[in-house]
Amino acid sequence: MKFKKSNYKFWHSPIALVILFAFLIFFGYRIVDLIQKNMETGNKKEDILNKIDELKKRESSLSLDISKLKTEEGQEEIIREKYQVAKEGEKMVIIVEEDHKMGDSVDNKNDHGFWNWIKEIFKK
Repeated sequence: MKFKKSNYKFWHSPIALVILFAFLIFFGYRIVDLIQKNMETGNKKEDILNKIDELKKRESSLSLDISKLKTEEGQEEIIREKYQVAKEGEKMVIIVEEDHKMGDSVDNKNDHGFWNWIKEIFKK
C-alpha cells in the first residue's frame, strides 16, 4: 500500500489556525489569571506574616506582664492602680474638683426677671 501524498496540509488551513489561535488566547488568559492570583497570594502572605510578628510581640509583652504579676511588687502595683489603696502607715491625698455648674445654676436662679431676660438676649 502506497499512501498518496497530497498537497493539502491540515495545519496550514485557516480552520487549524483559528483553532490554534483560540487555544493561544485561552491559555494566555489563564496565565494572566494565575499571575494575578500569585500576586494576591503573596500580598496575603505578607499581611499574615506581619500579623504573626505583631502577635509574637504581644505575646512577649503579655508574658512579661504575667511574670511581673508573679512578683509581690507587681501585684502591689496593680492593686494600687486599680483600687487606689495605700499600705498601713502611708497617707493618701484625694483631690476633689469643684463642679462649676452647681454655682452657675444658683446664680441663674437669682437672675430672673424681665430685664435680665432682655440682657441675656443681647449678650448672645
